[in-house]
Amino acid sequence: MCISYGDNYLFKNDNKTLQYDYNNNSIFKNNTGEINQRRLPKAIIIGVKKCGTRALLKFISAHPDVVASMNEVHFFDQNYYRGLDWYRNQMPLSLSNQITMEKTPQYYIHNRSAYRMTQTFSNIKLKLIVIIRDPIIRAISDYVQLTTKRKSNLTFEDYVFIKNSTIINDKWIPLKIGCYYHYFTKWLKYYSFNQIHFVDGENLIKRPWEELLYVQKFLNLTIQIQQKHFYFNHYKRSFPCIRNQLYQTKNGCLGSSKGRKHPDIKQETRTILKNYYKTCNSRLKQIAQINFSWL
Repeated sequence: MCISYGDNYLFKNDNKTLQYDYNNNSIFKNNTGEINQRRLPKAIIIGVKKCGTRALLKFISAHPDVVASMNEVHFFDQNYYRGLDWYRNQMPLSLSNQITMEKTPQYYIHNRSAYRMTQTFSNIKLKLIVIIRDPIIRAISDYVQLTTKRKSNLTFEDYVFIKNSTIINDKWIPLKIGCYYHYFTKWLKYYSFNQIHFVDGENLIKRPWEELLYVQKFLNLTIQIQQKHFYFNHYKRSFPCIRNQLYQTKNGCLGSSKGRKHPDIKQETRTILKNYYKTCNSRLKQIAQINFSWL
């Protein structure tokens, strides 16, 4: 039901009255006087692609004090020219006590994203979340997505190695991304350690409640998301799903494109890639001060 009052509109929704300002389509007010409007993010999941960014966003957005844009906004890498008002309008409505979030994995490897964020959030101590996983598994996941979209018959080894050899094709982007250290040093030029939190993507799949505990603490949230809120979808390689009142009418699992079956990879290939990533992993472990089991 909608009642017009000049430039304003009143909406009746779930026994609440929401006021809509026609001159500013981002502001709502309910009958308790709370202002619900589109705000810039206070936290951003900046990467890394194929490490669980979608799962992490879905899980943390189950917290009552978090609202998130479920679409990848790509503001700082692709849409920066559109301006700040455009960016704000991509955000969901939130209350002043809530944390607005977005996630765009491309930010992590994009050359200008870190600098642009510092310019945009000069007066806000933005919090950044980076989720990483075993770079070999990450590359395989990237390969699966790539071949599914292109319907390619090329094997993983066809992409990893230069033709008819065991020499690493280090120009293949899915391999380069796995050297997380290389990109992280660029972010440290603009952000301090206490503004960046690393999530273990391997542990997120096995024990998501542990990683969500750390994330909630990092964001200074009350601990609401716990082990009892998770269950596992055994039809998708035992991938975790969240059980929460937000998803009573929707599936708390990720979409069909997530948790795809990975192909068997030759042990020789794994050994070569493990050596390839050894230095990058060691440097990241040292500089980021993390101790994930697979590093």
